[in-house]
Amino acid sequence: MNSLTFQAQDLEPRFLSSLPLKTNFSGLVYGYSYGDILLNAQEIEGLSAKLNSVVAFYGRSFIFFNKPAKFDIAVPYAFGKLNALVSQVDSTAYRNGLVDPTLRISIILIGDKALNLQEFAKRDIKKFKMGASFKIKAPLVSYDETKLINIGANRWAFQLKTSASYQPSNKIILELHIDSWFFTENSSFNNGNKLTQKPLLTTQLHMAYLFNPKFWISGSIGQVALGETSINGIEKDNNQKNSRYGFTASYKLNKLGSLKFSVTNGLYTASGASFTTALLGYSFVWFDKNTK
Repeated sequence: MNSLTFQAQDLEPRFLSSLPLKTNFSGLVYGYSYGDILLNAQEIEGLSAKLNSVVAFYGRSFIFFNKPAKFDIAVPYAFGKLNALVSQVDSTAYRNGLVDPTLRISIILIGDKALNLQEFAKRDIKKFKMGASFKIKAPLVSYDETKLINIGANRWAFQLKTSASYQPSNKIILELHIDSWFFTENSSFNNGNKLTQKPLLTTQLHMAYLFNPKFWISGSIGQVALGETSINGIEKDNNQKNSRYGFTASYKLNKLGSLKFSVTNGLYTASGASFTTALLGYSFVWFDKNTK
């Protein structure tokens, strides 16, 4: 593992929520994570971390092959403290800086149409939706190959996601995600070693309850599998078999702004981060002046 953030699985309920065409959205998310990090490294024991992060994001909806689509860009900044026994010596390390940014394009393939603002307000809500997304994580931040733990990953990462949702009633939405992460090689890992990682498979299941148009909550569970790493071609036998659960609440403050709070925790962690994470975010939407 070569990234300070040691990202636990992102649990993202209501991923298939629709937007009118030419909708812009932006905001900030603050996160706090603490817990243990399980590494396959004999010289490091009892690694734990307390991490803070702030993520700025911007996105926009558009039409793609006559389907509703959107893109979003996220730029995180992280800072925190790590503690461990390194070669039997109690050690503390501090890290801070920009984290590798992400760009994502997502599309709803079934269950919704690309509509302007007026048409969107009058549309019929379909019970079933299906969508997909493609995310890129770019290695654009600084990286120090002399350190085992970095904020940047020094490699490209690509995520392919498929998702489906079913709304059995006006109040309940069930949603399933299946996605895979693919990674390029980090050729400067820990003093010039070559780190590779096999594809990482994740699944998520969410159930959201809509109290009213302003307020909803969700319970989520996710599972991570595969993703074994190799250093200089030597496999580390560290396939991830991690599961997480979480809860999310979202409240619309007014027509344009909303708050979202979520907390996630680990059910079982075989390798990687076993974190408790709390997130608080504010998002703001606005529409193009010529939107009709």
